[in-house]
Amino acid sequence: MPESLYDRLDATDQAIVIALRRDGRRPFREIARELGVSESMVRKRAHRLLDDGWMRILAISDPLALGVPVVATTYAKVRPSALDATVERLARYESVRYVAVCVGANNLLVESLHGSNAELHAFLQAALGDDGVESYETMQVVAIAKSVWDWELGANGAPAPQPPEASGPRGPLPAPNRRTRPDR
Repeated sequence: MPESLYDRLDATDQAIVIALRRDGRRPFREIARELGVSESMVRKRAHRLLDDGWMRILAISDPLALGVPVVATTYAKVRPSALDATVERLARYESVRYVAVCVGANNLLVESLHGSNAELHAFLQAALGDDGVESYETMQVVAIAKSVWDWELGANGAPAPQPPEASGPRGPLPAPNRRTRPDR
């Protein structure tokens, strides 16, 4: 099996990533104590991991709970010869939060946020009215039941199973798993 980028990190780097993945605000002092290394080592390595693009520390939010009126998921079938240009063009839109190339009946997935249904319609006409886009289907998200960003890679490079959290704001939480869609 080919080596993953995650496998290129040494055990200390991986432990720092895991600790910050679980709580991005956790003090380096606590992480260092847990790992049995110096605080300055954790600080330097964490900054290197951030600077080199190995990780980002973000707050994940629910756009519907924050009052975004229209959250849309669009699946599109794009001619292979036009796919790269379409992806680059869509990624430039401020309203687009996620663009992914897929395998299957549709080869493009787009998630976007809009102030109104009219704004969504205008976006779809402008962004997907290209000759390279053969078809698309858009679904408006009305509720987000699960949005999980908490995952770890196991020994084989696949997401490792995680124990469930004791409880969250809406009661017991299911075991985290790898999410296929990023922050909106």
